[in-house]
Amino acid sequence: MSRRANAFVRAAVAAAVCALLSAGGLSHAAEGESYPGEDRWIPSFAIVSGVTAQKQKGKVESFIIESSNPVLTNMEPTASGDTLVVSPFVGGNLEIMTPTWHVPGRPRFFLSGEVLPTFATERDLATQGQPGCIRGPAPGLPCARDEDGTRRNPFTQDLANGRGSVTSAQIERWVFGATIGAAFPFEFNERKLLLKPSFGWINYKVRASGLVVGVRCNPTSACTDYTPVLGQPPRPGFFREMRLSQDERQRFNGIGPGLDLEMQAARYGPIGASLVIGARAYYIVDDEVMRFSKQQAYSDQAGDALTNANWRVKVDDWMYRGHVGIRFSWLGED
Repeated sequence: MSRRANAFVRAAVAAAVCALLSAGGLSHAAEGESYPGEDRWIPSFAIVSGVTAQKQKGKVESFIIESSNPVLTNMEPTASGDTLVVSPFVGGNLEIMTPTWHVPGRPRFFLSGEVLPTFATERDLATQGQPGCIRGPAPGLPCARDEDGTRRNPFTQDLANGRGSVTSAQIERWVFGATIGAAFPFEFNERKLLLKPSFGWINYKVRASGLVVGVRCNPTSACTDYTPVLGQPPRPGFFREMRLSQDERQRFNGIGPGLDLEMQAARYGPIGASLVIGARAYYIVDDEVMRFSKQQAYSDQAGDALTNANWRVKVDDWMYRGHVGIRFSWLGED
């Protein structure tokens, strides 16, 4: 059996075990109790807020072939890294719950769908150097392309600032999910609660982006025009700023077990309000790796060259989620 199939089976078994343990452990406490709307279908709407957490890795390699040296060499050093991406969300959940099944544990079954607008920031996964505009090595200098030739001392190709690379990723705004599960009623400290083991699905999109900046100067000792002696004509210098950037987007699907605890807090006629807290884990069933690249050809005073950058962003096999919320249920008239 494949690794993905094994993970799917483990997640399904975990959800089933949660349901069985809940039914066995809470059935005695729930027997004989009366719960609002237990003989009706109960539609409800919840406002939920929480975070998702997932580890992401990034890597970039860049190469150059020049007419003066027709051998594949590194344009900038290879960079790799990883980070834990924590993304907050606030969204809505629609649920429909069956009437109570009059069997031990008195379960009710439910199906829900949700939309979770996510407010994630872009995170740098792998960085090398300080990619930006090419400039001289002294602090506070303008971009080299904005110099006017009045600098007294030239800067060399090896000392140029603004070289480097960065690989970033961000979970985009719209995240969707669905859940199926069972709800087991019990009482604690005279409060009516529901324990809700479930099996869920999540769908989200990741935007990955990469940037590589390199430089070639002719001559290598003078990247810009400079004037060593005031009153004399500027001496020539030339630089080529090699900038490769690319974006990629990919949707991911995850499935896995979850567990919610719901406490009834108030009732206003036919409408009941309850507080919700829960956690879920999702195994990513799609290919976790995003690959994208960019090529650029140059022909100028520094010669002819072909550049290429290859990026790789990998999301972890598992995404984790925690949330709290408030649910409003239509319980009907007594």
